[in-house]
Amino acid sequence: MIKIGVIGTGHMGRNHLRVLKELNKDFELVGFSDKMEENIKFAEETYKIKYYKEIEELLNNVDAVIIAVPSSLHKEIGLMVAKHKVHALIEKPIALSEEDGKMLCEEFEKNNVRLMVGHVERYNSVVSELKKIIDNEEIIAIEARRCSPFDPRISDTNVIYDLMIHDIDIVFNYLNITPIENITSTAVNVMSNNRADYVQAVAQHTNGTISSLIASRVTEDKVRTIDIHTKKCFIRADLLNRTLTVSRKTTFDLNVGYVPTYKQENIIEKIMLPNVEPLRAEHLEFAKAIIEGRTPLTSGKDATKAVELAEKINLVELKKRY
Repeated sequence: MIKIGVIGTGHMGRNHLRVLKELNKDFELVGFSDKMEENIKFAEETYKIKYYKEIEELLNNVDAVIIAVPSSLHKEIGLMVAKHKVHALIEKPIALSEEDGKMLCEEFEKNNVRLMVGHVERYNSVVSELKKIIDNEEIIAIEARRCSPFDPRISDTNVIYDLMIHDIDIVFNYLNITPIENITSTAVNVMSNNRADYVQAVAQHTNGTISSLIASRVTEDKVRTIDIHTKKCFIRADLLNRTLTVSRKTTFDLNVGYVPTYKQENIIEKIMLPNVEPLRAEHLEFAKAIIEGRTPLTSGKDATKAVELAEKINLVELKKRY
């Protein structure tokens, strides 16, 4: 059994605590560390686990940790964890620069411990099934949309590192890995202090395919969709509602004597998906990677590549809308 702790028990950290408690055959939840009284009280009262004021003390008592602190602290705490030779699952993004991401990857590799990054959407059954379907299709274009209402708790990053980073990983590291020829973007600041709240990025790949990503944290509805146009079908994936449909063109004529000819223009397939919580699947992958001594599916290197692309998208001139 893997002895594990959680560093940061805010919104996402609490989800990790819940799942780790459920996976008690794989993990022994030793304790947690946090600086905020509200978070400390919640974790102690809800899960009856030990509080470690100093992160180093927690690291001396575990085999692995979940790092769920603000993104601006990922590098500092990640390096500390690696030097203690403790495995880590760092929430996305791995860091706020490609350079910092590479530094983390090197430090974990040097100390022979696993580094996994919480790109949890890769463990969504919709995404894994979508990958199986498009492997047999000739892709024309991919459109990803990730929109949410404004959330003031995210104050240290813009919408690229907050939301779009998920789709950067899914699209460029998993679904459409063909090299990018060029990438352009447009950004608008609406609510945040000089940070982009709405961004659209379009990439042209060397094989002629197009990938389009939209991320918004000022949209009064929650949207998580990926549309894929291929030569033979149109695929729509809804990551939030976990539905996957494929529309295929199969035109044929049906002539029955005096009755006018009937035409069926397409067939819509609804794919049945396993009902597995993505965060639970992510934790099980983390456990297997530690036990088997292998690179996790959402590796530090993939996460660093996602940050590299995020930096390119982030070079756009920010427009103030309001």
